[in-house]
Amino acid sequence: MHINILPKWSFEDNNGNRLHPMVLPLLEHINRRGRLTTAAQECGLSYRHAWNLLNESTTFFNSPLVLMEKGRGAQLTALGQKLLWSNQRIEARLHPEMESLATELNVELQSTMVDATPIVKIYASHGYAVALMTRHTEKYQVEIQYHAPQHALIALNEGRCRIAGFHLPIGMEIPSQKASYQKLLDPKRFGIIRFVRRQQGLIFQADNPHKLACIEDLRREGLRFINRQYKSGTRELLEQILANKKINTTEISGYENQEFTHSAIAAHIASNMADVGFGVEAAARRFELGFAPIIKEYYLWAYALENEKDDDIQAFLSTLRDEGFQKEIDQLPGYECDHCGAITTPNWLFN
Repeated sequence: MHINILPKWSFEDNNGNRLHPMVLPLLEHINRRGRLTTAAQECGLSYRHAWNLLNESTTFFNSPLVLMEKGRGAQLTALGQKLLWSNQRIEARLHPEMESLATELNVELQSTMVDATPIVKIYASHGYAVALMTRHTEKYQVEIQYHAPQHALIALNEGRCRIAGFHLPIGMEIPSQKASYQKLLDPKRFGIIRFVRRQQGLIFQADNPHKLACIEDLRREGLRFINRQYKSGTRELLEQILANKKINTTEISGYENQEFTHSAIAAHIASNMADVGFGVEAAARRFELGFAPIIKEYYLWAYALENEKDDDIQAFLSTLRDEGFQKEIDQLPGYECDHCGAITTPNWLFN
C-alpha cells in the first residue's frame, strides 16, 4: 500500500451548486490539444458529456471557459486560462508539502505492520529526480522532508536524518556555500554519494517575446522577475552568478517576489504573472516554456560513514544504482545521471 496526497479545488456558489471536478482536467487537455473531441477522449469522457460540462461551467461562472469556433477548434477564454494556471500554480506550490506528508503517513502505516521494511529518513532540496525516487523503493520506505541544502546538512550532523541532499555548481564557486559545506561535511564523519547533474537557467514564455538569452538581460526595464525563496540553493546560486557579473539585485524588477519550487516558478510564468525566472530546465519543459541554459550543478547525497553498512543506506544505494531508475532520470529534460550511486569523500567537492 502506498499513500498519495493530491490538492483539489472545490467550487461552490451561494446556492450550494458545485462545479464538476472534471472541468479543470478537461480545460487542461483542451489547452494542450485545441480540440474538444480529443480532450474528451483523453479525459475518458464522451463528447456529449464534455460538451455538457462546459455548458454547466458557463452557467456556473456566468461566463464561458472555452470558445468553440467551426474550423478553429476549441480555445480557452481569459477566465478559462486564469482557472487553469491558478490550478497549476497551486499544485506546484503545494506538491512538495503533500509529498512529504504522504511519505510520513506511509512510514506510520508501515510501522504498524509485522513485516515492515527499512525506513530511510531523508532531508533534501526539492527536485524532479528526487521526486522519482518513491517509485523505486519497493524494498524500503522513504520519508522525505524538503529543506534548503544547508538545513538538510545541519539535520544530518544532528542525527535528525539519515541522508541529506544538496547541490553544488559546476565550474563556479560560491564562497559562503563552500565554507558552510566544509564545516558541515567532516571527511572523518561523512561520505558523499554521487547522483545527478542538472541544468539551471532562465525560464520564460515559449515564444520568448523579450528575446532573453543571458543573465544580463534580467536588468531590462519593465521585465517582471519571479525569484526562488530566500536561502534556497537556487537563489544562492543565482545571487553568486549576479555578483560575478557585477549585477545589483536592485536592478532586477520583481527580485523580491518569490516562489518555493521550480515548478511554481514555471507555473507563475506560464500564467503570465511574471516574464522570467531562474530554475531547472525540467520545470520549463513541463509547462511548455522557453529556456536558456546558464549553469550546471551537481546534486549529491551525504550520509554518516558509521551507518554505511546499515540496511537502509544499502537499500538507498541499490535504488540509485538501479538501471530503471537511472533511465527514468535521464529522460528528465536537463538531467543526467552522474556516476549515480558511486561513493566518494567530501574532499572531492573542494579540490
